[in-house]
Amino acid sequence: MDAWRVSRITLELLLDTACDPALPWHWRSLCLDRAYRPLRVMQQQALDPARQRSLTMLLNRLATLRLEPSLSFTESAKGHPYE
Repeated sequence: MDAWRVSRITLELLLDTACDPALPWHWRSLCLDRAYRPLRVMQQQALDPARQRSLTMLLNRLATLRLEPSLSFTESAKGHPYE
């Protein structure tokens, strides 16, 4: 697996994790704080138009990410009653 693909998968995981309201807010914030690492690798490797478009789409996703507040410990996730 090349560095581009590993970085893309890592970035997508970080963004998905940051959007998960079931996780604590500090953990989600750390995911966003670390998003620069795979982005930096991808920026260095975006040498062809297809990779540049892919990078632009991921940067747009990061820029427009909607973060809902984290669930409280007493609040259950939708569709998952913990009773």
